[in-house]
Amino acid sequence: MKALHASKGRKSAKQFIAEGPAAVLAALDSNRFPVDTLYVTESGAQLLPKTSLSHAIYLSEKVMSAISTVEHSQGVLAICSVSEEKNGDHIFANTELPLIYCFEINDPGNLGTIIRTADALGSAGVLLSPGSVDPFSPKVVRATAGSLWHIPVMREVDVVTAVKTARARGREIYATDGGGRRKLTELSGKGALWIFGNEARGLSKEMASLADESVSIPMRGNAESLNLATAVAITLFHVNS
Repeated sequence: MKALHASKGRKSAKQFIAEGPAAVLAALDSNRFPVDTLYVTESGAQLLPKTSLSHAIYLSEKVMSAISTVEHSQGVLAICSVSEEKNGDHIFANTELPLIYCFEINDPGNLGTIIRTADALGSAGVLLSPGSVDPFSPKVVRATAGSLWHIPVMREVDVVTAVKTARARGREIYATDGGGRRKLTELSGKGALWIFGNEARGLSKEMASLADESVSIPMRGNAESLNLATAVAITLFHVNS
């Protein structure tokens, strides 16, 4: 169990931890990343439908606290199987919705929020470059609030491959950049592949050159930049409006 707290352990076991009622309920209702084992405390069981508890393993509060990934456990924890998106063609083929590509995203909270936002506002999926944070880390899973089970997420996707595949499907390619020549409000971008850079470094000139256009979000205030998850939310809201 403790091995699943680390990326190496999750990759080896092909499993991850989903904790809290929102994540566990989403896992129980989805065929993506199914529940292998469900653990609950007496109080945690009250947060789930009785129909989901037939195979649950009941633990004491002390034991649950020992295996929990959070300081204050809600008494609901599931071990889920990792089933990778073996073929991403269907993600690129859904050209009615924008596709999000994150290059070397490092912050678990940012990634979890992006996945949740993509689910809420509409996206064909979220692609992650090599070197990005593990989408199955406990912090990311919690931040998605169940959306990890609703929207495709692909790891280890090379940006050149992503751009090439997107173009073959007729998608436009946009790189987000605070100094971008085009303003977000000047284009539609509904079915485009949107490339977002690292939180601290953004996108290199080489990365930006892969896109058809570099795009910036108009800002009236004095802030130099936006939080990455916020930028994704504004972009998705605009293109899906």
